Amino acid sequence: MGGRRWREAARASTRRKRALMVTGAVAVVAIVGIAALLVGPRGGPAVTGAAALGERAPEVALTDFEGESFSLQDYEGRPVVMNFWASWCPFCVAEMPDFEKVHRSQSEEVVFLGIDQCDSCQGGSRDAAERLARETGVSYRLAEDPNGSVFVAFGGSSMPTTIFIDANGRVVESVGGMLSEGQLRDYIARLFGVGDA
Repeated sequence: MGGRRWREAARASTRRKRALMVTGAVAVVAIVGIAALLVGPRGGPAVTGAAALGERAPEVALTDFEGESFSLQDYEGRPVVMNFWASWCPFCVAEMPDFEKVHRSQSEEVVFLGIDQCDSCQGGSRDAAERLARETGVSYRLAEDPNGSVFVAFGGSSMPTTIFIDANGRVVESVGGMLSEGQLRDYIARLFGVGDA
């Protein structure tokens, strides 16, 4: 009698485990599907290659907020600070005025690029990104990465992410998280020899 109850309990436990596994598998497939929609090829920037510290930056063709096409490689010969941001990211919003201050003081020596992440995803409007740029006074070049392909190519894992590319087109540093004006100046001085060392 006890053996039969034990077998029934074991079968019930096995059924529950299978149901949980199926539910988990369905959830994983749903998450991967949503990620594919967000990150998959949907007419975003053209990207060739992937970033690695000390290696040449991926080839990237972008369109800025003014509708002008350009390439990251257009800036070879000058160091580049490339900042991935979004209007929905509070840390991005907080650091943008500091980036603008450093840009204004070092724009002759260093190129600043702001890459908007997914403010216009799935056919949405870019209004929020453009409004934030106006409100924070950002005057450096801004482009968008609606499918996340540039962010992925540069190994982005948090928002904001800032990539430092030297004058030879090599990725020399990647920083995840918010940077203050002082921290940004320190990175630029140490990595590019620009400003206060």
